[in-house]
Amino acid sequence: MVISVFFKRCGYVFLVASALTMSACSNKAVNGGVAGGTDSVVVDSAVTAIIKDIGADSLKTDTVSYDKEEGIYKLGLWVKYPVAGGDSVVKAVREFINDYLGGAYEGPLDDGRKMLKENGEMMWGRFQEMCGDADPEEVNELFLNKMVNKDYETSLFVTFMAFTSHYTGGLHGMAVETGHTFSKLNGKCFCYDMMKDLDSPAFKRLIKEGLRTFFSNEGDEQGMSDEDLKEELVSFGGSIDELPLPDSEPYMTKNGVTFIYQPYEISYYVAGRPEFTIPYDVVIPYLKPQTIELFLGEKAAKR
Repeated sequence: MVISVFFKRCGYVFLVASALTMSACSNKAVNGGVAGGTDSVVVDSAVTAIIKDIGADSLKTDTVSYDKEEGIYKLGLWVKYPVAGGDSVVKAVREFINDYLGGAYEGPLDDGRKMLKENGEMMWGRFQEMCGDADPEEVNELFLNKMVNKDYETSLFVTFMAFTSHYTGGLHGMAVETGHTFSKLNGKCFCYDMMKDLDSPAFKRLIKEGLRTFFSNEGDEQGMSDEDLKEELVSFGGSIDELPLPDSEPYMTKNGVTFIYQPYEISYYVAGRPEFTIPYDVVIPYLKPQTIELFLGEKAAKR
């Protein structure tokens, strides 16, 4: 079976000044195939065209931030906060951001700066507790950064990326990235419960091919064998044909539905965050009918 997948492989570089720590990522489109396989998937452009046709930017956001620094301790929060758009999606995204930043703020969520400040003050205390075992004589800086950024939007949904990086002492820092897609019709967040047949052999093959593509070397025409892929998945001890879904919920992008594993979840630390994107044309059979209508629209549901 041949599928098209899009991925980004991220290294871990922690650069902290007054802004947030970011990880370096690169994107490219590749084709992955099952070694020795004869099945194929016919991919048309119908859904891709629909996605392009419904492009929109109706959810307006403001940039709000909170920074605090004392000695070697640094905290940075940075978010794209919804200020205008449909009531349901604005409310849902605001609640998600508040929860992601700790949920300390219980006031009206129309004031993003006040929400960020209160969460930041709470997080500062927790962050210092997390660094309790760190020796100030042995480290140059200890940091915690959180970012929420609007990544992609159509007239039916909007996707936000949430990124956390921290170093509280020890061998190395850690970075976690998750995607969150919200329906503009009712504010619901896209999740595994909106999909179907995820335990089927066919979908398991999609997971394997997505990971095979992520770990394959660029330009390798022969592809990666199952044995080689298994060696990359050092945090997984089961069958290569029964790979688990990521713990993080999937999310929607311009090119399809993206699945992302966090560091150590399925592979070694330096592998970064293994991820792959299944194009809409391929993933639609695994979306429930109401999900297709909610996030992709009637045209996609009728194809």
